[in-house]
Amino acid sequence: MKNRIVFTCVIFLLLSPFAHAKIVFVGGRMPEKGIESDIYVMDDDGSNLQKITNTPERESNPSWSPDGKRIAFSRERPPHNGRQVMNIFMMDADGSNERRLTNRHALDSYPRFLSGGKRLCFLTNVAGEGETALHIIDPESGDVKQKVDGFIAAPDWSPDGQHIVYEDRGDIYTMGSNFRNREPLLPWPLRDKNIPDHINIGFFERGHGQWSPDGRRVLYTETTYSDQGLPVFSNIFLHDMRLNTQEKLPFHKDWRVHKVKWMADGKTIVLAADEVGIKHRRHGNYNIYRYHIPSDTMTQLTHLPGRNYSPDWVEGPLDVSSKEKRITLWGEIKNDPAAKTENGKTGKNGAKP
Repeated sequence: MKNRIVFTCVIFLLLSPFAHAKIVFVGGRMPEKGIESDIYVMDDDGSNLQKITNTPERESNPSWSPDGKRIAFSRERPPHNGRQVMNIFMMDADGSNERRLTNRHALDSYPRFLSGGKRLCFLTNVAGEGETALHIIDPESGDVKQKVDGFIAAPDWSPDGQHIVYEDRGDIYTMGSNFRNREPLLPWPLRDKNIPDHINIGFFERGHGQWSPDGRRVLYTETTYSDQGLPVFSNIFLHDMRLNTQEKLPFHKDWRVHKVKWMADGKTIVLAADEVGIKHRRHGNYNIYRYHIPSDTMTQLTHLPGRNYSPDWVEGPLDVSSKEKRITLWGEIKNDPAAKTENGKTGKNGAKP
């Protein structure tokens, strides 16, 4: 009888609706006075969607700690001398115990937990210009050390901690974890022969470099812009670090991708995407998708109005039961006139949601 009770309790925990939230992302809408954004969490199948921040300030760049217990993010603060200010914050997975980690008149953004979860890296742009500085912070002591500066964005550490991939003015570079030996990941691309002649191409831009879980490949996006500087479409590539080869995924070509993130199986990615195509929209209706590479299957995870972007994923069961936080139910979303009502699954080659 005792064993039966224990077994029942285990099954209950496994089936609990709050036991498997694995994706955190920014949900944004565009009111009359500007863009608003808050942070949401959900299971990796799109269920159990919860809004865990609700502030007038804009939040961005959420990142899971390796154990899935904390989320680091950046939040916009009141301007200083006419310049935009953002600081780094951290909170528990359910949105509680929020605290500010940086308090400077600067643009502190893109926090990422390092291996072990005891330290964070983040980027700072003090002057409001192109160059940034990469810092390492101890969340417990608040000790901050500047490691390297330059044109750095979206850094990602390799699984063995020996290398970093990052963005630099529209291209992707790598360097050692000692912040030396910087070099481009691959040469600048030639013009795609499949681009329609009536589209005047201005430039390409690579970004969102991510190491695969086995450390062998780098996942990245390549977005094509018109000569007016408007996005045309995105492609997703895999670069094999050992063979020095690239593979273009059969991803829907008319979509613009905001960010990509590996999942633990090394075969699936989570991403934010918007159907842009030749419509040349600057701000579209981004949603979060899961893309299984071997089967070329796209699954839409969110159906929220506005821009839903910057997803991050973590493996393992999490307790994110809401503590005085708003739980957003799927029925509530689907009944929203502004929301879509499809079942969330698309077919081969990412058919339109």
